[in-house]
Parts: sequence; structure tokens; C-alpha cells
Amino acid sequence: MDHMSALELIIISFPEAMLVAALGITLAGFKPRLKQLAIIGIFHGLASCIIRSSQVPFGLHTIILLLVFILIINAVTRLNLKTSALAALTGLTIYVAVELLIAPQVLKITGYTYEKVLADTLLRFYFFLPEALILALITFLCRRFNINIMSYWKRNKKNGNLFVLGSENTFNEDFFIRQYFPLITLVLSPIFLLALLNITFFVFRSGSLTDKYLSVFTTFISFAVIALSGLSTIAVKKLTEAMEAEYTAKKTSETLSRMGELIASIRKQRHDFNHHLQAVYGLIEVESFQEAREYIRKTFSIISTHGDLIKTDNHEISAMLYTKIGVAEARSINLDIIVKCSLKDLPLSAIEANSVLGNLIDNALDAVENTDMKKPFVTVEVYKIPNTYIFRVTNQGKPIQTQLFEKIFEPHFTTKGKQGLGLAIVKEIVQNYGGSVNLSSNDDETIFTVSIPSKRWDFN
Repeated sequence: MDHMSALELIIISFPEAMLVAALGITLAGFKPRLKQLAIIGIFHGLASCIIRSSQVPFGLHTIILLLVFILIINAVTRLNLKTSALAALTGLTIYVAVELLIAPQVLKITGYTYEKVLADTLLRFYFFLPEALILALITFLCRRFNINIMSYWKRNKKNGNLFVLGSENTFNEDFFIRQYFPLITLVLSPIFLLALLNITFFVFRSGSLTDKYLSVFTTFISFAVIALSGLSTIAVKKLTEAMEAEYTAKKTSETLSRMGELIASIRKQRHDFNHHLQAVYGLIEVESFQEAREYIRKTFSIISTHGDLIKTDNHEISAMLYTKIGVAEARSINLDIIVKCSLKDLPLSAIEANSVLGNLIDNALDAVENTDMKKPFVTVEVYKIPNTYIFRVTNQGKPIQTQLFEKIFEPHFTTKGKQGLGLAIVKEIVQNYGGSVNLSSNDDETIFTVSIPSKRWDFN
């Protein structure tokens, strides 16, 4: 390798490291301070001076500098090691790609050889300028338009010594890096190695490298490709785990939402119960025993009617349906629930059944809430035909257009300004059990009908 002069250390290696670090850290989703970049530049410049003065083959020295660069970023910025690796790999990948595109063109235009450029510090500086300008421009554009790997998760908190870009919602950066680092590395590493390999062959063709150096480097590349194959397996596993975690989180959020509704309904019932108790106490105090008896009879009749409607032999499903009755009453909607069969042997779990019924009921309640009807109604029917459970939810309201019948079950499709996941979840759960969801809609009513085989293996 060539020796690095003090002048070259100052005018090339130092700004080079600063620009690469600025770009990499920015793309990782952070805004580094100028002081931090200067410290990174100094330490990286010294490391470059030591490594380039050794007998490390060209190309291989870049890999070593990458590892050193990661440790320097980690020490200076206090980002975790994986985030530092992400920043270093991203910045260097873009830099090597830019150098691969710019260097041959500049040599072709000027007529200089690569050996002559390496031997002249000022020429190396002039050749570095266009690359530096491009890196600075890319960094500026990333800052200006908030372009970064985590741009979908804008945050407003501090992390260590760095301010996180963005101003909306907090995001668990550690979780994101832990889940997706192998996948991001798998994408960036081949680009980095390919660009580095092309530069090495370009330098070799210029006569600046011997066959020995090229042989060592190509051997290293071969091992790197094998390592990437192993990393791809890890990346796929991590991606699968992340998707499963997201699905579980979605289900948990839905369950918590149901629990919140249940708690609100219980509070309302307790409030109503206190009023009824006060009324009965008052009637007894004035010795109006017949009126007290009649008041209790009417109140019990209402309560027992609701209790009979939700006997499903499944406590969790019954609790959810009872909660929906309270929610509907609070919204001045008549929710009529008719259960004609036991759900004890329903193949769906209680959570899945509540997701299906709960989302269908919520969808129906939303549909009738803003209508002009004095007392809008929603009817829920649960019954069983041979080998099949049927859930049917009927509501009044504006009909659903025929062209939306398919789209309405797509994730994030909504006409209500919400997340648009409810019906998509219903379809996913039902199809997992070999069932189906059918929709019919006219000017009088809209009906969602869910059919679920009584045994999961019936459809196999």
C-alpha cells in the first residue's frame, strides 16, 4: 500500500471520513453534530494512515477500515453497535459506488493514469473534489427532504448525543434495528462488495496492483459471498419473526380495545345500577312496596333478557357481545343479538371469534350511527347448520356500492377515516379456517354473512 502524507491526511482522508459519516448517520435516521463528525474524521484519518502504511492488500484495506469506522462511530456518537454498523455500511456503500462511477470518467477526461494520481497529493485532492461534492449534495438532499431508512417512523425524542430526525410519534429504534438489521445488511453488502470488486479490477488493469494482491482480495470476496448466503437465512428468519410480531401486536391491540369497551360498559352498568338501587331504596323508604316490586320486576326483565341473548357457552364471546350491547345503547342504536346455538365447540379461539364478531358489529354500528333513522338497528344472528357455523350481521343505512365489495376486505381500505383493518382481519381469520365471508347490500339493508366449518379439517 502507499504511504499517506500529513497533507493528504488533512485535505483528503479527514473530510472524506466526515462526509461518509454524515451521509451514513443521516440515512440511519439521525442528525450528527459537526463536532462529532470532526472527531470521527480525525480518528478515521489516523486509522487510514496506519492501515495504508502497512502491507494490507488493496481492497482488503477497505474492509478493515469499514470495521474500524463502525467502532469509531459507535464510540463517538454512542449509537448502539448495529446502528453504527448500519450508518457506516450505508455511507461507505454509497461512497464506493460514487467513486466507481466518477474515478474512471475523470481519468479518461484528464488523461492521467491511476498510478500518477496516487503519487501526487494535489492530484488526489482534485480527483476527490467531485466525489466530495456529490456526497455533500446527497447528504443535503437527505436532510432537506428527510430521506432515511426509518423515514416512515418520524420521531421527536433524543437518543444518546444525537437528535432523531422527524417530529411525529416516537419510535423504538432499537427494536427496528434488531429486527431489520440483517435484512438491510443483506441488501447493502452485495452492492458494497460489487462496487469494491470493480474498483479493485480497475486499479489492477491500470498496473497498480500485482497478481498476488488480486488473488488475496478475490479469495476474501469468495468468503464474503459465502457469509452473505448465511446472512440471507438469518434475514429471512428475522423478517418472518417481525411479521409474526406485527400480527401478534395487531391482535393484542384489538383485544385491549375490546377490554376497554368491556370496562366502559361495566362502568355504565354500575352507574345505572346505583340509580336503580337509589330508586328502589326511595320507594321502600316511603313504604311504596308494590311500586318497588314492580320497578324491580321491570329492571330484572330487561337485564335477564340481555342475559338470555348472549348464552353462547363461551364466556369470552358472551362478555364481548354483552359489551357491544352497552356500546350500542350508549350510541342510541338498537342492537338485537340472537344466539341459537352453542359456541362451545367453535373451531375459532375466543380471541379470533371476538375479532370476527366484534369487527362486524363495529362496522355495522358505524354504518347506522349517522343515519336519519330515529332508532337505527343492527341485528346479529349466530346459528348452526349441518357442519357449519353462521354469523350474520345486518344493518340499515346507506348501501355499499357493488364495485367496493372486493376492496372493502383489503387492508387499510376505509371510508370512515379509520385504519381500515377490521374487515381484512375478519376475512383473514375466516379463510384460515376454510370459511367464507359474503356481502349483500341494497337500499334497505346490508348483510355480512360468515360461514365457518364446524371442524377445521372439513375443508382439507
